Amino acid sequence: MDQKIKLLTEKLRDERGKKVVFVSHCILNENTRYLGGAFRKGCIDEIVDEVQNQGIGMVQLKCPEQKAWGGVLKKHVWQGLDSKNTMLYRLRKALLRIFVWNTKRIYRKIAKEVITEIKDYIDSGFEVVGIIGIGGSPTCGVNKILDFEALEWLAGMDIDDLERKSMNEWLYKKFLIKGRGLFIEALAKELRKKNIAVRFYEHDLVSEMAGKKTKIEFKKT
Repeated sequence: MDQKIKLLTEKLRDERGKKVVFVSHCILNENTRYLGGAFRKGCIDEIVDEVQNQGIGMVQLKCPEQKAWGGVLKKHVWQGLDSKNTMLYRLRKALLRIFVWNTKRIYRKIAKEVITEIKDYIDSGFEVVGIIGIGGSPTCGVNKILDFEALEWLAGMDIDDLERKSMNEWLYKKFLIKGRGLFIEALAKELRKKNIAVRFYEHDLVSEMAGKKTKIEFKKT
């Protein structure tokens, strides 16, 4: 920090807590969830309240799926739905590989932007207390993710048989696996490159789906 800014920081000391947490986009805005996957009207109140009670600022990450998968409604994800007996269905495995490759490409770019922002906070004398992901997301899962094979299952579904509750129960019963989401992995890789240590935390989407509340306990540095 240059000398003038350091002096100004002291002379103009204000109420900021100098701690921030980076949160997955849908923690503050569930309108970007996949269709059928929003279980709150807006944000996840208990996480927001806890972070505020601790005097920590929240930095909302971009929704990577919105950027890579066709906007707010993730239109690209649904293109294969009800495609049995079509060329699209016969090519589904090859198309899924291309879809995942392109997703990773876009996520790397977004991750680099995030790490630049994290570094700016750290270099400016702030503490980045963590990054909160979404357990069960193929993108933002920290410990648990939805396997991309779920897209192949959706391709074989008849749209007339699709129903929200049964779809979610089946998806997470059959395709929930241990692992890191593609965006969380991209963030972790960029953090390692810059030799920056930031903890990852996870909001459990499956618990949210069941009406349970999440408790995030930040570890002391």
